[in-house]
Amino acid sequence: MEYGLVVFDSTHEAIKTETLAKSNQFHARLIGTPGQIVAGCGLSLRFDLADTDRLRKLLDENNVSYKGFYHALRDGIKSSYTVIE
Repeated sequence: MEYGLVVFDSTHEAIKTETLAKSNQFHARLIGTPGQIVAGCGLSLRFDLADTDRLRKLLDENNVSYKGFYHALRDGIKSSYTVIE
């Protein structure tokens, strides 16, 4: 299973992003930030990888502060995370 994650430094920005994403018809939800990713906030937004560019544009246009975008790959109980440039 593959999906995208947006990681934040603040809970406020994470909640703001979920609201913004859902109001723009993105299939996204908040989840706990995986332990392998260092962030100032314990919440990340999980989204469909195909929406990466569109979601990044939406966040930038709305001045949302985020730490980074990640490509998540889950294989059984093993998960890996790679930064999306």
